[in-house]
Amino acid sequence: MKRRFITERGVVKAPQVRQSRQVLYTIDEAIEIFIRAKTAEGVRPGTITGYRDIFRYFLHWLDEDITQINEISADIIRNYINYLRTERTPYAEDPQRRRSGKGLSVHTINIRIRGLSTFFRFLFTEGIITNNPTENISQVRDDEHEEVPGIPDEQIDAILASYDDRQFAQWRDKTLILLLLDTGLRIGEALALTADQINFKELTVTVPSKIAKNRKSREIPISREVAKRVRQLLNETQQYFGEDAQLFMNAYGEEFTDDAFRRRLNRLKRKLNIPKLSPHMFRHTFARNYILNGGDVFTLQRILDHADILTTRRYVQMDSEHIREQHNKFSPVRNIMKRNGIRI
Repeated sequence: MKRRFITERGVVKAPQVRQSRQVLYTIDEAIEIFIRAKTAEGVRPGTITGYRDIFRYFLHWLDEDITQINEISADIIRNYINYLRTERTPYAEDPQRRRSGKGLSVHTINIRIRGLSTFFRFLFTEGIITNNPTENISQVRDDEHEEVPGIPDEQIDAILASYDDRQFAQWRDKTLILLLLDTGLRIGEALALTADQINFKELTVTVPSKIAKNRKSREIPISREVAKRVRQLLNETQQYFGEDAQLFMNAYGEEFTDDAFRRRLNRLKRKLNIPKLSPHMFRHTFARNYILNGGDVFTLQRILDHADILTTRRYVQMDSEHIREQHNKFSPVRNIMKRNGIRI
């Protein structure tokens, strides 16, 4: 029963209270709202693609009966995380990369958790959902271990020796690997190189801010030997595909993608019986060898374009043999024994 409000002038009607009503969105609608917002913010296309992949994997697992975004609870998110940890087959969609066993790496799982957390936090802030199901979801813990190891020297030698320079694709792949080992470029930065980014006189490679992960332009030295090989590759691609051609193209004059390079590395890995091989491992190998050859970690941080020096330190993964070599080379006790005339 509505209550009447009485004033000195008599009875008046009860005020009309406007009830706020929650608009219900489907999961697909919520995703598109999120993607439009992130695109408007200037988020990189590669990051947008990464978000879409995370959502696609999650929806493939999610019960088909769940269609509204507000139906997704913290319990559902935790069940999904447990599925990723114990049941999901790594690279299940890619026959060439599919692995035996169940469960994704902690690193991969945490990437997906971060993506979903960003998504639901945005929806909650925008008022699209009334509760954030990821609010109390934490990253998966793991024992400390090297994130991406460098490639042993003997494997590098075997990889380079396996290429036939008479075949364009193999010559191009070998040149790309030498460039990665010489500069520490990210694979996306290397594959996007154009002629105007390479100064063959000053022996530098410029990574513009529009390509760099941290959106800061940087200049990286390149050795004369690798620059000469890059010059030869650039001349050949421009001769066949025009002056505006990128440095790295496929045999049909199309963009040579990081996925294509990964597939070629996977075939080479099986051929050479190498346990693990990926484009990012060349960047880690550069970091390790740079320090082993006497470089300092602060210069390395700038070359690698790391905002945090701790990230750079994690890149320098040395095995027992490298540690022994460095100890034998720099052990202070040798000078002490020499100074004191102590002989073995």
